Amino acid sequence: MSDSTKRETINRHIVISIPVLLRTVAILGILSSCSSSRQPFLTPESLTIRDRFADSNTCFHGTIQEGTVYETPVFSFRGSEPGLSVLIIGGTHGNEPAGFEAAYRLMDHFLSDPPRKGRLFIIPEANRVAVRLLARRAPVPDGVDIERGNLNRCYPGDPNGLPLERVAHEIMDLARKESVDLLLDLHESPRFHLGAESMDDQGQYHGLGQTLIFTPNEEAAWLGMITLDELNRDIPDGMEQFSIVERPINRSAAWAAGSVLDIPGFTVETCKQLPLEKRIAYQVNVVQRMVREMGLTTDSSG
Repeated sequence: MSDSTKRETINRHIVISIPVLLRTVAILGILSSCSSSRQPFLTPESLTIRDRFADSNTCFHGTIQEGTVYETPVFSFRGSEPGLSVLIIGGTHGNEPAGFEAAYRLMDHFLSDPPRKGRLFIIPEANRVAVRLLARRAPVPDGVDIERGNLNRCYPGDPNGLPLERVAHEIMDLARKESVDLLLDLHESPRFHLGAESMDDQGQYHGLGQTLIFTPNEEAAWLGMITLDELNRDIPDGMEQFSIVERPINRSAAWAAGSVLDIPGFTVETCKQLPLEKRIAYQVNVVQRMVREMGLTTDSSG
């Protein structure tokens, strides 16, 4: 390659990299601002839990995307006896707070009442940047499909891809290395699944609130039906009851659980029309019931 060609190549990469660099600097500024203001995206209860875990190595398992603005911790809770492994993901979408709030509440619960068997892995803020921004997606470079900033459209991931594709890849790698048997991804939807108004004014369907969306395999179907029956016994008839829906959206975490890992996976959806604390309670309840059904806990801890 001639010297002039080399210079042209270097200049072209510099031009392409400037918008990405500026966007990264902006993200760093936002994260720094959030840190200095004591993480206002969390409720006081979850903030206390987060700080308690951050101040020690309690249950710390590892880090996703270490050394980047997307760096986020993984926590593990081990039973005294061998058993199955469950991965719980919160914070896939930063504008769905019940998911990451529930993940922190579950960490607190399993710290004081560990599983009897097996292992639990919890990633409370999977898309750390989106959580800090309280946004569905993390920013992406100009000209790139915005869904590349949507962690739930990035699976099974790419170790050499954009940041969220690398996050997805590391989450999948964690699931493989730890022989995860069940994946639960905690989400929210603007509208009730059983409600008449499932469409918005633009004709977009947003009615997945109060659903368990399962991978099309026998284990997931069975676990979903048992959990659904138990949940709805305690919920009055109406829109607030849960439904079970097959086939998570392509390239989501739950989709990857079934299509790539060949294990049961669920997208757990609560409805944002309900009060936040009630949504958090539903998320925690779903996870505890499924974990119990998988044999990791007893009736008392569920």
